[in-house]
Amino acid sequence: MPPSTMPADDPTSPPDPTDRTSSSDADPGAPSSRRPTGPRARGPADPPDGPGGRWRALVARNGRRSGVVAVVTLLVTLVLGYGLNRLEFTTGQDNYLNSDSQVARDNVDYQSLFGGQAMLTLFTIERGADADDLFTPHNIKQFRDLQAELDADPRVQSTITPLTALEFTDNLVRSKNGNVLDSPAAKILLGAQSRDPDPGSAQRRLADSLATLKRMQAIPEAQRTVDNPAWVDFLLHDNTGAIRKSLRPFFPTPSTAQMVTRLEGNASLDAEGEGARIVERATSGLRFDHATAMTTGAAVLLRDINNYLRGGFLTLGAISLALMAGLLVVAFAVRWRLLPLGVVGVGLIWAFGLAGYIGVPLSVVTIAGLPVLLGVGIDFAVQFHSRVEEEAQLDRAGNPVMAALAGLLPALALATVAAVLAFLALEFSQVPMIRDFGTLLALGLPVIVVATVLLLTASLTMRERRRPTPPKDYTHGPLGRTVIRLGALPRITAIPLVVAAVAIFIGGIFADGRLTIQTDPEKWVDQQSQVIKNINTLRASTGSASELGIFVQSGDVFDDATAGFVGRFANAQLAAHPDDLLDASSLVTTISFMMEVPNTTVVMPTGADIRLAYQVAPPDVQRAMVNREHHALNLVFRTGSGSLERQAGVVDDIRDHVRPAAGISATPSGLAVVGTGLLDNFARNRVELTYYALAAVFVLLVLYNRSLVRAVLSVVPVLIAVGLSSIIAMLIGVDLSPLTAVSGPLIIALCTEFTTLLVLRHLEERRRGLGPLEAVEAAAARTGRAFLVSALAAVIGVAVLAFSSLPLLRDFGLLVALNVAVALLSALVVLPPLLVWADERGWVHRRGGGGAVAVAVLEPGLSDKRLISGQAATGQTREARSSGTPRGGGDAAGAGGSGPGAPRAAPAPGVRPAQRASRRG
Repeated sequence: MPPSTMPADDPTSPPDPTDRTSSSDADPGAPSSRRPTGPRARGPADPPDGPGGRWRALVARNGRRSGVVAVVTLLVTLVLGYGLNRLEFTTGQDNYLNSDSQVARDNVDYQSLFGGQAMLTLFTIERGADADDLFTPHNIKQFRDLQAELDADPRVQSTITPLTALEFTDNLVRSKNGNVLDSPAAKILLGAQSRDPDPGSAQRRLADSLATLKRMQAIPEAQRTVDNPAWVDFLLHDNTGAIRKSLRPFFPTPSTAQMVTRLEGNASLDAEGEGARIVERATSGLRFDHATAMTTGAAVLLRDINNYLRGGFLTLGAISLALMAGLLVVAFAVRWRLLPLGVVGVGLIWAFGLAGYIGVPLSVVTIAGLPVLLGVGIDFAVQFHSRVEEEAQLDRAGNPVMAALAGLLPALALATVAAVLAFLALEFSQVPMIRDFGTLLALGLPVIVVATVLLLTASLTMRERRRPTPPKDYTHGPLGRTVIRLGALPRITAIPLVVAAVAIFIGGIFADGRLTIQTDPEKWVDQQSQVIKNINTLRASTGSASELGIFVQSGDVFDDATAGFVGRFANAQLAAHPDDLLDASSLVTTISFMMEVPNTTVVMPTGADIRLAYQVAPPDVQRAMVNREHHALNLVFRTGSGSLERQAGVVDDIRDHVRPAAGISATPSGLAVVGTGLLDNFARNRVELTYYALAAVFVLLVLYNRSLVRAVLSVVPVLIAVGLSSIIAMLIGVDLSPLTAVSGPLIIALCTEFTTLLVLRHLEERRRGLGPLEAVEAAAARTGRAFLVSALAAVIGVAVLAFSSLPLLRDFGLLVALNVAVALLSALVVLPPLLVWADERGWVHRRGGGGAVAVAVLEPGLSDKRLISGQAATGQTREARSSGTPRGGGDAAGAGGSGPGAPRAAPAPGVRPAQRASRRG
């Protein structure tokens, strides 16, 4: 049969609804100007009642009812949009610790006993003055007014000013009858002397006590007031002239003092933030003689992070929208080019509204989900929109939207499921905010894809009805040519590429082990912010800006065993960790340090000594140090400026080696333990999350393709991307934040999407009768624009986080955007030669028989292509072969000629012979 003739189709066979050369799928309302035939034929496709047919039919019906879709979209948007009001911004320990973990429970117990975060007010004494000069009559009044104001607020648990600490010492050396020997301090010191087993040591104790008595008696009793510099000097300094050891938590150096305000324990984020604001407001207007005051603390840091989340969430969203709009205007040369941005915007409202209803919190990590989902959503929307343009401009389908659905919907569905599986791998993290991030992405992406498909279908169907897209060959454009060149490696590179992929992946495993993890929340925020400057000032002035709390419980906190344990425990830890634990503050250490005398035997205070001290302690000291109702004592160490890893070592040492006597327990808690708990949770299975995501995606690809080879081909670029992400991080020397370090599943999701679309598009071109090389080049020429624009959208969606002032988000945006770009580039460069090499061996597109054949042939001198169609007709197939066209066929994966000796199809549109020749290998 001459190639210019077209045999009649079998009248008993149903029309192919996806055949672009048939009018069977044409929209009845479409204008007659739409040409029913296109420049190339469509191969076999699923019938309407086949796999996916019902979904495509449903989407197609919705596309023809644009008015109904608009009303439903508005209602759904209003309902789900209300869920945005239910989104909660959180920065508490629930983001870092599992609520059922022992560390979290211990911290809840600790805060219920002794209060929550500590607000620290630093008093920096001016040059030429010292701590004695801090207690002028004016300053004493300021301290007392401040104490009264803060004690009256229910959001404050306790307040210990420098004056409070000094008055505690004053109470210890006074007696009701005026006899110094009847004072609590004298009784305690005389008791220690009598219990000293070494006579020489006891004698030295007596000499030290006499020296103290002499200093005290040198000041007339009437002048023993805290506004007298001589009396302040006696109270503040020991017999050597140094600041008393028991007062160093409140007078860290001779030129500094600090007030410790303990906020209400286990308070909500808003209540804790308001408590911090109360303390800041109370101290901000005060002016002290010889000193300046500055207030800061962890509560201020967390409040500022929370405030940033509320404002930064919208700011990042606005920047993302602006950049995406610019990308679409500049690079996406199609009609209604901003439509993907609009439909994805609606999808984001649906996704985050649903997250609000479900209760997914917005933390410093999950806030990154907004630009990420926007970028991935634009990626998917551009792919679909571009496919519609392709069907209309290149193939002139009667219904380009339906044809696009038939061709692209399975690939989008597979890519979406693969991405969701990769995101769900984050659910295995031990860090709650990382799990929330995975939940948000896994929930949001399918919602956005559904919104994209439905709204684009309705919008573009309406557009094509009113004003059809005119034919145009865009395959010679710069984007299409770029994609062809990227994939132009000769097929002889296939084996080296596979070897390189495995080597890079293994190299990434080794590189990952050398990366450092930054889990200190102080490093997550803007280092130029005022709160960080204040914390750094506090640390530079006093040597510490954090604390390690230990709560000790026993049947009687005032018995000898408990007092002895706390005293010996504090001494042992200060001796074992001098750089990490600077000093200790508790009711027991106040007395035990007072009892210390150089070159004497260590004698621990008795329970009676501690009870005596408690009776004369100011009320705020009592609340901060003892909880009589729950039989608990508080011991607080000021920690040094070491890393969380060092603090974690201290905490682990305490847990592993401290063995209290029967009936006594000592539990580490407080801010340092929360930080080390985050470090432990984060490091426990961080690397495994990437492997879980990779394994889940690979299994899905094997099950879908029913081919191990196709699945392996799809993951080779993914292996390169995952390995390079760790290698790049090691080479540039960045510290991994919790967000950056779990970027593996995100990279896997994005790279798998692109490899999936490339492989399935290759199979689609093969089902049309093109050879392996021509199929790759045709796919590149036709989809190059979509792939590059969608790739840039995905990269920009992550890179927009670089505009954040939080290093946690900024570093994630920069590093992961680079990794995503590498991942997508590896897909475009590595996958094409692998596909050609494997397909020529019959491993990708398997031969099949008995399927429908649809081959396009161009008769010389004619502008239209004629369709040669047959239903397993050997004669027609023979004629197709004799005319130089490849065989067609069909099986589950698509069929057609394959192997090195398979006949080659006509050149694909937009692919010049020179381009094909460059790939012969």
